[in-house]
Amino acid sequence: FYNTEERLTGLLRKVSNEIINRCCAKLSVQDILQGDVLGSMVNLEDSIACGEAWKSIYQRTARMIKKNEKDPAQHWEFDTASIFAQIDAFIQRCRDRLEICDGQLQFSRTVAADTGAPVPVVGGTNGPQISKALVTIEQKFEEYVDRLRQLRYGILQVGGTDRWHDDYNFFKNGVK
Repeated sequence: FYNTEERLTGLLRKVSNEIINRCCAKLSVQDILQGDVLGSMVNLEDSIACGEAWKSIYQRTARMIKKNEKDPAQHWEFDTASIFAQIDAFIQRCRDRLEICDGQLQFSRTVAADTGAPVPVVGGTNGPQISKALVTIEQKFEEYVDRLRQLRYGILQVGGTDRWHDDYNFFKNGVK
C-alpha cells in the first residue's frame, strides 16, 4: 500500500522505461557498428529528442500544476532523479553511439563509401607515407570498432552493467 506519490512516481518511471523500449526497437546495434550508419544516426538523434521531450513534458506539466493548483499537497514534487535516471543514462548511451557513428564516417572507407573508397592519393614527397598513415589509422580504428562488435552484452541497455563505460572509454582513448 503505497501512497499516491509513490504510485505516480512508479507510473512515471514505467513511462520512462517504455520510451526506452520503444526507442531501442528502432535502434540496431548491428547497423550502428557495421551497417546503415547514417540511418542509425537519425534514429539515435530521434531517440535523444524523444527522451528530452519526455523530460520537458513532465517539467512543463509539473509547472502548470503548481501554477494552477492552489493546494500545495497536489503539486508534483516527485523524485525526478528516480523517474529520469534510466532516460538520462539512455540519452547518454545514444550520444556515445553517435560518436561511434561519427568516427565510422571519418575513419572507415567501407562505411563512408558503401563499397569501399580507394585510399586517397596524396601528392608530394611525403605522399606515400601520408597515404600509409591513413591506412594505418583506418586499421586501428577498425580494431577498436571490432572490439565493440564483440561485446557480449546489449550496448543499448541501461542499468545492470557498468562495463559499457569501461569499454566505451577504451574505444574513445584509442580513437584519440
